[in-house]
Amino acid sequence: MRESGYEVFPEKICAIEDKYDIPMDVQKLILQVCWAQHDAQWFLKSKKKFEIEKANELNQEVIFSMGKIEARHVLNALSIRKYTIKSVFDIFKIMNTFMYVFFPGVMEFRLIPLAEGEGVGVVYRCYIWEEVKRSRGEAEYTCACNVRHRGWLEAMGAKAKILPIKRLPDGDDCCEFRFILQQSLTSSI
Repeated sequence: MRESGYEVFPEKICAIEDKYDIPMDVQKLILQVCWAQHDAQWFLKSKKKFEIEKANELNQEVIFSMGKIEARHVLNALSIRKYTIKSVFDIFKIMNTFMYVFFPGVMEFRLIPLAEGEGVGVVYRCYIWEEVKRSRGEAEYTCACNVRHRGWLEAMGAKAKILPIKRLPDGDDCCEFRFILQQSLTSSI
């Protein structure tokens, strides 16, 4: 008897159900690193196929879309509905959660509320930028972190400006950007 191209011995039919156990925190780290590497490989292949300008444009579109998807998954897990977030304090607490879920231990950052409708984000160490530099792509790559943040904000129902102040890609010692809410975060619907 043959099944799937392999000879099957009826007296020895037995599915292998054993597996190696990997602790959940290690599984999470593996998935996070694979996700970041998937993103990097997608960008590199796009650059090769479409040239750098188009690759950066596509990357910005994809990262914005992925930011919305990432945020929706976390917000759903927390039972937080769109338009229910009331302040920068709430936004930053949720964004800290996003960073913990997607980039724990590989980014050094602080989100600092200045007022109910304004705050500052500072990134001291950026895993993505480090990988871009390691691949010698600094001159070509257009950073997409604030594009991801805009996706997160849209998924939350928050209208905000993100104003870059400093950028690691520009040679600054950190990335710094200001979040300014543009309107009330409650829906008028």
